[in-house]
Amino acid sequence: MENQREGGGYDEPWSKRRRRNPAGATMADIPDDVAEQILLRLPVKSILRFRSVCRSWRAMVADPRFVRLQLHHSTAARRRRRRPPSMIVMPCWSVTDQRMGAVSFFHYQGHGAAAELAHEEALPLGVAADWNLPLHCNGLVMVSSEMYSSDQIIVCNPATRELAELPVGTPDLFGIQKVGLGADPSTGEVKVVRCFIRHCDYTKTDYSVGCEVFPLGGGSGAWRPVADSPYLVMPSPSPCILGAIYWNAALPSPPPPAGSGTARGILRFDVRAEEFSLFPIPPCMKAALEDDEGFGPALTELAGKLCYVHKHVSDAGVAAAQLWTASAADDDGAARWSLHCTVELYHPALAVRPFAVDYQGGIFLNANFTCIFRYDTERQVLEREVGMNQVVQYRESLLTIMQSN
Repeated sequence: MENQREGGGYDEPWSKRRRRNPAGATMADIPDDVAEQILLRLPVKSILRFRSVCRSWRAMVADPRFVRLQLHHSTAARRRRRRPPSMIVMPCWSVTDQRMGAVSFFHYQGHGAAAELAHEEALPLGVAADWNLPLHCNGLVMVSSEMYSSDQIIVCNPATRELAELPVGTPDLFGIQKVGLGADPSTGEVKVVRCFIRHCDYTKTDYSVGCEVFPLGGGSGAWRPVADSPYLVMPSPSPCILGAIYWNAALPSPPPPAGSGTARGILRFDVRAEEFSLFPIPPCMKAALEDDEGFGPALTELAGKLCYVHKHVSDAGVAAAQLWTASAADDDGAARWSLHCTVELYHPALAVRPFAVDYQGGIFLNANFTCIFRYDTERQVLEREVGMNQVVQYRESLLTIMQSN
């Protein structure tokens, strides 16, 4: 982490970044560093209540550095207590009258049948409620509209119950959102990154892809253009790992009849430098060029590493999902993929998305956005944890999308 020399740094202790309370003030008897350590250990609901104690505590809680420390502390405490991963559930309504008008986030403890409403907010008139898979970073959840020619993006902090709609970005040729959410690890600044296609021919070999960034919590409140993407960015989930956002991409290959016109690739966007680079693909991606896997939600984050999910059917007819993982870079600067495990599925699934690892190394997977499974890596057994539609109780939800908290 780097410290900001002027005006106080994100990682400088709070006690050194503000003047002391005036003599005789109610909270002056509690040193700032002690107050910070106390607040870090409280539940989020209590922290939000204590914002009203004094101005200095309100400023402390709102500081990006405090937010990062609190997330780290709560995650470490959950692991020490050997609790299952906490989850944020965003219901998607299948009936038009139900799904229009509000966005809702539920907190699910990973067991039992009850889901607690974390935050619900009415949407402005005309705002769509058909959303792509949510993305999360530093406690924020972002959803973008999946409706054709809709550029609506909403960012929510379920803990503080704050929700903001971002301004409309540059139009996309095909009207399809390609959005990422990531944080600069050196400053903690969170950015929304959006790619859009200016033009593209039918072979997908002649194209122009623009990119723009929207910093959250500061700046001009407008999209800022950055360097163009060198390749076509596919509309699929884009996880952020260690300050970089990853996208599935279509790379030019020899046109027909010599080739298919496009080949698969992975693009890496450095959130701090705001630059694209090509990331190595796993061996299974080469083998998948001619199958029907498509450019679906194959990339995700798993235990701090980039994970690629490759679904296939064995010669014996058994459906399985291979989980390939890669660190950001090895000592020599080159990323290497390795097969983490192969999960045999009960039946072929349209979507398999690992989203969390528990204290025993078990992997939680979301299958078809409706069921949560846990894969025991030691016993190599897939166990069904909960059916989010049949078991979990939350108001009128018919389909759920899971993200780790």
